[in-house]
Amino acid sequence: MIKTVEQYLESLDDGRQVWCLGEKVTDVRTHPSISTIIRMAAMDYVLPNHPDYRDIFVTQDKDGEDINFLLTSPKTSEDMLRRRECYLVGMRTGGGVLVHCMGADALASFSVAAEVMDKKLGTNYMERVENYRQYLQKNDLALTGAITDVKGDRSLHPSAQKQHKDYYLRIVDKKEDGIVVRGAKVHISASPCANELLCLPCRTMGEADRDYAVAFAVPVNTPGVKLLAVEPNVRLYGEECEFDNPESDHLQPSESLVIFDDVFVPWERVFMCGEWQHSQSLVYAFASYHRLFGTCKMTRQLELMTGAAKLIAEYNGVDRIPHVRKKLAWMAYVTETVQMLSKQACLEPISEFGMDVMMPNRMAINASKFTYASNFHTMCQHMHDIGGGLTTTVPAYRDWKNKEISPYIEKYLSAKDGVTTEDRLRILRLIKDCTGNHWQVDTIHGEGSMAAQEMFLYGSADWSKLEAAARRAAHMDGWQSDATYGKLLLIKDCVNMPELDESYQGFAPTLKTER
Repeated sequence: MIKTVEQYLESLDDGRQVWCLGEKVTDVRTHPSISTIIRMAAMDYVLPNHPDYRDIFVTQDKDGEDINFLLTSPKTSEDMLRRRECYLVGMRTGGGVLVHCMGADALASFSVAAEVMDKKLGTNYMERVENYRQYLQKNDLALTGAITDVKGDRSLHPSAQKQHKDYYLRIVDKKEDGIVVRGAKVHISASPCANELLCLPCRTMGEADRDYAVAFAVPVNTPGVKLLAVEPNVRLYGEECEFDNPESDHLQPSESLVIFDDVFVPWERVFMCGEWQHSQSLVYAFASYHRLFGTCKMTRQLELMTGAAKLIAEYNGVDRIPHVRKKLAWMAYVTETVQMLSKQACLEPISEFGMDVMMPNRMAINASKFTYASNFHTMCQHMHDIGGGLTTTVPAYRDWKNKEISPYIEKYLSAKDGVTTEDRLRILRLIKDCTGNHWQVDTIHGEGSMAAQEMFLYGSADWSKLEAAARRAAHMDGWQSDATYGKLLLIKDCVNMPELDESYQGFAPTLKTER
């Protein structure tokens, strides 16, 4: 089924335990901070019901019933491209697919790991995953992925922690009908507005960490689950917030510290239980899927940043200055590179772990994520440089609306003839908002840190092919067996020119072996 917005909002009135700013939240739909993210999450149910976007977001299950496409398992390159299109459309609307991104990525990674474990261990995890997937599809539930553990002492493995053993989510008891888990997950996006939490490890586990190799799904209102929602970025609402914080007004607060206080999980919702040898396939699969979403999220962010820089350059009358154009050209290059690499990741997907489920190309998707993360601060620098000092001292909404002082703002903060002062102020507020502390941190650490991308890039590189290229060019053995370079023709074997060889011998210098 495809839920309406009203049905989705009604589903959130379920007795969940949420805290924000030290107070227990009685209703996430009416809380002054959390309701802003609920409104954003509701776009996940607007788009599939909208005639202009239905063909992208809606597909049919085996019974012919309408379901959300993001709740299906990607099998082909076309599926990956459509998944990417859902993310791009959602993000370009201002932040859609909020409760169908991390959760959908976790669900896809469950399928990958389940297929591997079933083939190698004889388990029945794939049956559980597919039954759970059908449950999500039939009820059109909002879901998010609970991945990142709080970690404690990062120099120690999960089982070797000194203060206590719950820094990583773990199994504390096994019962006839399920398991009991304890621990916490942090930075969990969209958790206050989700129906389901899909949990999996954030790292590869060793044998001593088998109790931490656990994957499962639980409703948000499960007894023992507690959400500590982060402090909102801004505490203004309505028209004032739209003016002062045009990005942050609808992007707060989504993250939570999620506590699992001896939470019971029935077996049919358990998708990994101690199979530490296969934790890597689960972690790697999720990272690949979620970085596809991250690149779509950042494509939209880079597009608006580059567009804002171009507009403020025009408004300030500096858009024809060579060094400004150079900066704008570089920003456009980074923006386009990120989106092209994410598209390439879908055009050449891989099925490295599972035999049936496709994942984004790991080299391409990590290159895309690393490109925007490593260049984001320079993007901010260029925006600040082009915008000038007003990017930080621009007046606020209340100044602009004050009839006594607004004439002075209108007179002295105008710039290029033909551009309204209000338009200039709005772009400056946008630049200030989207280069603030939230964006600076989220861009680097969202969907995995830069160190994680470097690890994936090194591990994904085809070093055998690259070394074969160098060996062949240097006339060294060792390239002949390579799948790419070993098949290539050698010019000297294809073009027989004895006259050239003979004439060359006539003028070739003689090597001297004696002094």
